[in-house]
Order: sequence, then C-alpha cells, then structure tokens
Amino acid sequence: MEFKTKIKSDIVDLSSVTKFFLKDKGFLIKLISVYLKDTVPRIEILEKSLTKIDYSAIKDISHFLKSSFALMGIRCLNEIIELENLAKIEASESSIKEKLNYIIPISKESTVEYERILGDLKKLEP
Repeated sequence: MEFKTKIKSDIVDLSSVTKFFLKDKGFLIKLISVYLKDTVPRIEILEKSLTKIDYSAIKDISHFLKSSFALMGIRCLNEIIELENLAKIEASESSIKEKLNYIIPISKESTVEYERILGDLKKLEP
C-alpha cells in the first residue's frame, strides 16, 4: 500500500503504531487524530505549570500520557513516568520544572510530526 511509505519518522518511534495499525489506514488516521486531540491540550496545561506548579494536574496528565507516549513512540516516556512520580511526592519545584523543560519540547515536536504524518495520510487515496 502506498500509505506505508508515509509512515516514517526520525522524531518518533513508529514501531508500535506500525506493528499494530499499519494495515488499516482509516484506523491509523483515527488513532493519530485522537492522540493529537487528547495530547495537545494536556501539553499546554503542563506548559502552564512552568510558571505555577499544580502537582495534581501534573500527576494526572503524566499518568494519562504514559500509555499514549508508549504507544505513539514519544521519546520521553521515562521522563513522563519520572514526572508523575515527582508530582506524587510533591517534589521541589525546580525538579518538576527540570522535567517539564525536557518533556515539553519533545512532546511539541512529536505532535508536529504526527500532524505531518496525519496530513500525508489524509492526502492519499483510500
């Protein structure tokens, strides 16, 4: 299928996505669309935590993002797990911000990459 050639990235690890969903372009489009819809607003909330730490929100968002990041091959999975654990114990603001400063740019870059992949998939014939 032609769309298989569009599922390549140097930014995200597509091994899980392609292993489970490459045979169904329609489902892959839905998966990426849902991922973007659910992830982008959560990253924005995490970004706000750079100025005002909300431990509860950070913990909840990190917990939610763990499974998404694992499936979608986002390269800061270990850091999101660490962030959740730091938020659970209400660690110092500096340690939380350090993790956020690492996670947020990678997450944003990854969403831009998935938007590109999604756009490429949608342009292809069914």
